[in-house]
Amino acid sequence: MSALNPPPVPCRKSLVARLYREHGPAVFSRCHRLLKDASLAEDATQEVFIRVLRHVDSAPPETAVLAWLLRISTNYCLNSIRDDRRRRTARLRNPPDDLTPPAQATLVERQLARCLVATAPEKLRTPAQLYFFDELAQAEVAAALRVTRRTVISRLKDFVSHARARASPSRS
Repeated sequence: MSALNPPPVPCRKSLVARLYREHGPAVFSRCHRLLKDASLAEDATQEVFIRVLRHVDSAPPETAVLAWLLRISTNYCLNSIRDDRRRRTARLRNPPDDLTPPAQATLVERQLARCLVATAPEKLRTPAQLYFFDELAQAEVAAALRVTRRTVISRLKDFVSHARARASPSRS
C-alpha cells in the first residue's frame, strides 16, 4: 500500500488488527516506558488502537505507520500523565468550601498525616505517600518502587508504627 487508504468498515477492522499484530508490542513498549506500569500500558495500548481505528482514514504511507503509531502512543500517555497530575493537584489545592465539622476534622487529620509522612525515613515515606495520598493500591506501589507487595505491606506497617509514636503525647 502506498498509503493506508480508507477501506470499508470491515476492512478497517482487519487493517487495525494487522497493525496491532505488527506494531502492538512496540506501542506497548512505548506506553510502558512512559507510564512505568504494565497494567496502565496495556490500557493505553488499547486506547491507542481504538484511536487508530477512528482515524485510520488519515493514516500515513506504510513506511511511516510505526512512527505515526508511536506518536499517537506518546501523546496519549503524556496526556494521561498530565491529566492525572492535574486531578491530584486539584484535589489537594481545592478543599471543599463548605467544610462541615467532620470534613474539617478530616482536613486536620490529612495535614497531620502530611507532617507525619514528612518526618518519616525515606524508605517509609515514599510508600506511605503513594499509598495514603496518591491512593495507589499496594500492588501499584510495589510496581512503582520495584519491590514486592509484601515489602510494601511491611513498610506501610512500619510507617503506621512510626506515625503513632510521633503523634502520641510524649511520656516523660
